[in-house]
Amino acid sequence: MRIVLRILRVVFIAGFLGVVGAAGYIINNLLRALPSLEALDDLRFTATSTFYTRDGTPIADVGTVEDGRAIARQLVRLSDVSPAAVVAVVVSEDQRFFRHYGVDFIRLFGGLYYSLRGDLQGGSSITTQVVKNTLLKNLAGERQGLTGLERKLKEFPLAIQLERRYSKEEILEMYFNVVPWGGNAQGIWAASQAYFGKDPSKLSLAEGAYLAVLIPAPNTRYLDLKSTRKRMRILLNNMVADGWVSKTEAENAWKQPIVPKGWAAKYDADGNLLNAKLEAPEARIMPDLNIRSARYFVLEVQRYLKSKLGADKLREEGGLRVYTTLDLKMQAAAEKATTGRKLPDGAQLALVGMDPMSGEVYAMVGAKPGTDPGAEFNRATQAWRSPGSAIKPFTYGTALEAGWTQANTVLDAALEYPTPQGVWRPKNFSNTFLNRAVTIRYALDRSLNLPAIRTADAIGIQRLGDKLKAAGFRITNNLPVLANAIGGGADITPMGLAAAYSSFVNGGYWVEPRLVLRVEDSRGRIVYQPDPKKVLLWSPQVAYQVWDMMKGYVYDVPPGFRSSLAQDAQIPGRIIGGKTGTSQDAVDLWFAGATRGLVATLWVGRDDHKPQRMNGVEPSSSIVNPIIWHDFVEEALRGRPAGDFPQPSGLIQSGMDLLSGDPSSSGVQALFPSRQTQRQQAAVQDTPPQPSYIKAVGPAVADSPVYQTIAVDRLTGCLAAPDAPTERIAWLQVAENQVNRYACGNGN
Repeated sequence: MRIVLRILRVVFIAGFLGVVGAAGYIINNLLRALPSLEALDDLRFTATSTFYTRDGTPIADVGTVEDGRAIARQLVRLSDVSPAAVVAVVVSEDQRFFRHYGVDFIRLFGGLYYSLRGDLQGGSSITTQVVKNTLLKNLAGERQGLTGLERKLKEFPLAIQLERRYSKEEILEMYFNVVPWGGNAQGIWAASQAYFGKDPSKLSLAEGAYLAVLIPAPNTRYLDLKSTRKRMRILLNNMVADGWVSKTEAENAWKQPIVPKGWAAKYDADGNLLNAKLEAPEARIMPDLNIRSARYFVLEVQRYLKSKLGADKLREEGGLRVYTTLDLKMQAAAEKATTGRKLPDGAQLALVGMDPMSGEVYAMVGAKPGTDPGAEFNRATQAWRSPGSAIKPFTYGTALEAGWTQANTVLDAALEYPTPQGVWRPKNFSNTFLNRAVTIRYALDRSLNLPAIRTADAIGIQRLGDKLKAAGFRITNNLPVLANAIGGGADITPMGLAAAYSSFVNGGYWVEPRLVLRVEDSRGRIVYQPDPKKVLLWSPQVAYQVWDMMKGYVYDVPPGFRSSLAQDAQIPGRIIGGKTGTSQDAVDLWFAGATRGLVATLWVGRDDHKPQRMNGVEPSSSIVNPIIWHDFVEEALRGRPAGDFPQPSGLIQSGMDLLSGDPSSSGVQALFPSRQTQRQQAAVQDTPPQPSYIKAVGPAVADSPVYQTIAVDRLTGCLAAPDAPTERIAWLQVAENQVNRYACGNGN
């Protein structure tokens, strides 16, 4: 018998040692290659990116992609979370968090019951949950079998290491950023937004308690508000028992009638839930792009960043802080000015306001307020439309560059041009003409088409086409035609037109519209900062003469008229310049203008490109656009400095008759190159024009078929003698039949 017992004892010991050895072998294999704690640093890059205004106000959040799934998470500091919410989560998830060293053995043994039933749960501390949701994320969903055992065995040593490396506050901060809260919400920021639509710093004790009791099974518990309330009651009692809150605070929290997103609920005065109904369970799902304001601006910034940084940087890495150029006050002014306006039937609109010096976009409206909120087509940046007469400042600017002045006269009379499609007979908007020569300033003041076409013919359509393309216009088939002079065969976006108009007030430069000031990563390091881009279009003197003409368009009152075509754009106390534009059949209506500190464009038109009608008749841009533009600019610049843009050197002001261009003390005051005499009301420049820009024309300029370049003595205003000093000579481009006016009876 003793031998049998001895044999059994040996077998038992051998079996026990075998089991222990096998268990040790298994555990050793499971614990090999533990993840490094260095991987925790990657958490700072898997987060929602946020867009801010220029003064740091958040306007949008862009979700990130983690493990192929779109999630919402914004990394926060522990100090950014309501203390009441912090306490609620700690008491609910790990009452002894501040007393253990990573593993709570009391909680662990309490969870053995579930483990013995084959369901490895319970016993997790906040520290082990951080490990599970970061370093062991690939095993986080495994709760049974060998894989579940592997996760549990790895959690413990990693949790102890974590406690040795980080403070309790740092671990708690990690926890609040990584714990899943149901739906696509990851972390406390997303949870507070998903369930209550607020920042975590604003959470009340009741809201914090609700979020705390969701954590073990958020998707299930969200669907059962009644059971979740019972868990809240237990949690509040535990918080009182542990001394975290008083009975009064707990009772007040219980009585707060919390209603998570998606629910409709009613409570009595004692906090008892009377009835509850889940009406929209999808309401807690955070949108991939959460736009708080300036929808179309945000969409444009997102498109821009994807093109510059790539979709991976923005979505899969995330955690970016994007500081944009948006000015919230100006954006509010833009939205207010475009809301509830009387527009042509079925019309849309777009508005852009930007700094003409830097190109920074301050405000953007990409659709008429009330348009489908899910629509993404941005008319401010994506709608290429015919500019109509808003192109004319470029026509006349190119003429000024070629040596003309505001006093140059052009015939306003019927004309015909043969084309492959037949004879083109352009008309003025009014279908009338003066049948006489008028100054180009008058022609712009009344937005006459016929003089603009003749001007383009005179200076050379290729030259005008090159200028338009440099300014950002698209030319049909890349082939300049005379119709470009009045907006035909050309198109541009509202933001593009604002950039082009900036050149008239910033010294002659086209500026690239700028949407982003800088992009920072989660640590505040600048990862992208666009360089301002400018292209010289005009000399400062030419640009400012066009600006002078644009001011004339707003303020000049030509003989026989009671107001300018842009009278409604005038703002008391400010100096305004601009130009309307109405394309063929009123398909597109524009007003583009500037004042100190701002250039803005407003477009009105139908998406289907059909002719517009207003009260049954064809509308004019001068009726529809300037008043809306006025309301935006007046409010956007309220309280900001007024005044004019600085005038460059080399220009003088002189009175002239608006129609004829003759010197007149009672006429309009216009700017001319400073070296011209009072007799010289044509173009003066220091060097003669390039021969390629001098061409014979038909009856396109005044009543003369040819321009001629002559040398004029600045001292006498007459044709220069062969021995006249070089410094006294001015080169003048005049109509051939006007050359004799400068002979001064000398026979030269």
